[in-house]
Amino acid sequence: MKPLLPPALRKKGTIGIISPASPQRDMSRLDKGIQYLEGLGYSVKLGSFARSNNGSYLAGSDADRVSDVHTMFRDKQVDAIFCARGGYGSARLLPNVDTSVVRKNPKIFVGFSDTTSLQLALWKSCGLVTFSGAMPSVDMVDGFDPHSEEYFWRVLTSRRPLGHLRQPTLPETVQHGEAEGRLLGGNLSVLCSLLGTPYMPSLRGAICVLEDIGEETYRIDRLLTQLAQASTRTRPAAVAYGFWSQNSRSKESTPHRDVNEVLAERCDLTRGPIVSGLMYGHEATKFTLPLGVRARLTTKTKRLTILDAAVQ
Repeated sequence: MKPLLPPALRKKGTIGIISPASPQRDMSRLDKGIQYLEGLGYSVKLGSFARSNNGSYLAGSDADRVSDVHTMFRDKQVDAIFCARGGYGSARLLPNVDTSVVRKNPKIFVGFSDTTSLQLALWKSCGLVTFSGAMPSVDMVDGFDPHSEEYFWRVLTSRRPLGHLRQPTLPETVQHGEAEGRLLGGNLSVLCSLLGTPYMPSLRGAICVLEDIGEETYRIDRLLTQLAQASTRTRPAAVAYGFWSQNSRSKESTPHRDVNEVLAERCDLTRGPIVSGLMYGHEATKFTLPLGVRARLTTKTKRLTILDAAVQ
């Protein structure tokens, strides 16, 4: 599939914000994220249901939330679409997403965590390159981490290949090798929830990035085991693990185990290289990764290299 690259974000452009999953925990956080964007000279257009809360874990009905997705892609004034936050609920929208609207109006689409389901589905249906990373109500509130901030804006605006991802501490090698492929993946538990559905793209030959938050080691073990068993015929070319953001104060009765031990056992995910410690996931300092572009992972240098520009 030929990737569908969105246009680069223009200076003082318009950013649309939607809530395709959970409602805002604290509305002031969204306000601060908007203030940050406006302070940089961008105009912000809120989705009609971006502030909705139907009294549950969803930011409005499925029809409301998918309506905001369609409206933002159709709106000629909107240059980029940012998901306010994650949570849960994006996968509920997939049967009703009109992919022809997206295909006719390719735009920058940013989010991570629960947004993984929308991003993988849009790659499967349209080949749209999307961006797994910083969100207004999460990362742009109390001071955007400087390293994350610089890379975030560069990946959305640069029409040049992005090159090596430089992080203070290099990833650790789990399995040696070198591979090239399309960068795909996202949140592990969300990705696994798509396995066996028509919305899950093949990972064959991909550089698969994986992260998660708040999951006990045995649950990460379960998810990786599921992924390994479900993808025996569609193995990725390489795997790069990001942050796991585990809760050290968990009251789980299951004995704790170092997650790195599990990662070392799951070398059946790919015949290619595996690294852990990629600066990606539910932490303040993280890369915003363009899903769908070509990348190279080598354990010789422990570098993930983005070989293409993510915007045109």
